Amino acid sequence: MKVLKNNLRLLMAKKGVRTMVELEEKSGVSRQVLDRFEKDKSKRLDFETVVKLCQFFECEVGELLYIDEQEGE
Repeated sequence: MKVLKNNLRLLMAKKGVRTMVELEEKSGVSRQVLDRFEKDKSKRLDFETVVKLCQFFECEVGELLYIDEQEGE
């Protein structure tokens, strides 16, 4: 089964962002959305959220999100 994953923590580290509160303040994305996104609990992603995060991290969508192949399913 294919699952959509993210590199949020990696991008945060590269940008020097230490907390979700700091990321919320700097990116304009709410803490609640960031928490679900980080834990891969989002059922769907809002285009505006992805755009805001890509703009903040100065990255392409493929650097923020990737498809992971889960074993056994």
